[in-house]
Amino acid sequence: MFRPSLLVLFFVVLISIPADAQSLCPTGTISVKLICMIPQVYGPNGLVLENTKAQALGVANSFQNGLPQALSPLNTSIARQTALLPLASPSSGITFSWDAASKIFTASTDSFGPILGERADTIGRYRVSVGFAYEYFNFDSSDGVSLKKLPAVFTQSDTFAQAANNGNGALCSVPPPDSVNNMNECGFIRDIITTNTKVDLKLHQFTTFVTFGLTNRIDVSMAIPIENVRMGIISDATIQDISQTKTFQFSNFSDHLRSIFGQSRNASGIGDITFRVKGIAWKGEKSALALGVDARVPTGDALNFLGAGAAGFTPFLVWSYHARISPHAFVGYEVNGSSVIAGDITTGKKEKLPGELTYSAGADVWITKWLSAAFDLVGEQVFQAQRLSETQIVRPAQCVLDPNNLCAALVAESPPSDPNLVPTTGSYNVTNASIGARIKPFGHFVVTGNVLINLNNGGLRAKPVPLVGVSYTF
Repeated sequence: MFRPSLLVLFFVVLISIPADAQSLCPTGTISVKLICMIPQVYGPNGLVLENTKAQALGVANSFQNGLPQALSPLNTSIARQTALLPLASPSSGITFSWDAASKIFTASTDSFGPILGERADTIGRYRVSVGFAYEYFNFDSSDGVSLKKLPAVFTQSDTFAQAANNGNGALCSVPPPDSVNNMNECGFIRDIITTNTKVDLKLHQFTTFVTFGLTNRIDVSMAIPIENVRMGIISDATIQDISQTKTFQFSNFSDHLRSIFGQSRNASGIGDITFRVKGIAWKGEKSALALGVDARVPTGDALNFLGAGAAGFTPFLVWSYHARISPHAFVGYEVNGSSVIAGDITTGKKEKLPGELTYSAGADVWITKWLSAAFDLVGEQVFQAQRLSETQIVRPAQCVLDPNNLCAALVAESPPSDPNLVPTTGSYNVTNASIGARIKPFGHFVVTGNVLINLNNGGLRAKPVPLVGVSYTF
């Protein structure tokens, strides 16, 4: 006998299973995993600096390769979002209800239901619905920052040298006035690297849905996504030679002060499978209220952006009303386990994926006996997740020598600033508009077309997302 409580217990156990941390993107080796493309865009060891002048003077000189840190929220957002994409409603389409007068199940003769929203109806006892949907995502921004222009600045510790060249080949002392890490004084190390990174990210999702009616009021569903993720990254890095030493030597720079790095890769495979149990808790003459739960299994490869890397559990509530224009509403709360994509990918340490409130509301319209339309607002409120924030970082002032006293350093005024991305943590909202139609050309066969349009900038966002699908109810 089917027991939903056992299924719930099983996935709660999956969520709580711990795992040991291990390095996901080891130095010295290029990883084939998509999640390592950003940390390793400059090579397996990052930017390797050999500054012979600094070494000769005994000054520690190393740039902080900040791209993995600056763009870590993007990596997390890509991995989380590609695993939690909107799915077409598995139980919409043709439904069957018991006709007490004729004592037979009759097919619905009104709207074919929402597309990305939900309704309370079940498909009918022992009925089976099989569907297939294709969606194409062309991601173009994250937290309002364009993926075509992701700025990051790499700095150095502004350590004061015990000696600096006076311009005539002699060395004169430049002692620190009050601190060895003062960005406003004349330290020896003042140069930075400015970068502009472009990420091209596309995803093709092919989802198969199967729904089975256990009783007149309870059905179970399964959604199996097959995904193809294509990612390319190009980073343009320029050394800002503020100290005018012209002595930087990078083993992976193609010329003296500037180099362009890039790579592309793709991955395909099964995503995270979602199981659903939904039952009608109350049914009136035209309206109904249903309760249900979604359980997401981490079957996809999280390191290739094919899965979230952790199980998820979403209890939900659905209300709908039957009329020529049929309104419906859905609300649920998703609880997630711990995943490497939410933690530190350089160590493999797991962190808990953020919880989120998911919701949708809209109406489907019965136009003719073979055509219906649907409109929904589909959204989620994500709590305390990693985000990207764009700031400005002021360059260290350039040090010049006083022509009257070659050993007296001066600081140039009004240094310029550069845009820089920094990771932050906070809640955000994702709201989309879903507009589509369903056609029944014959029998119990339904064809679906839809477009998903983003209405705000929270999280990882895509250009308008097309959806086409078919379903058949037996």
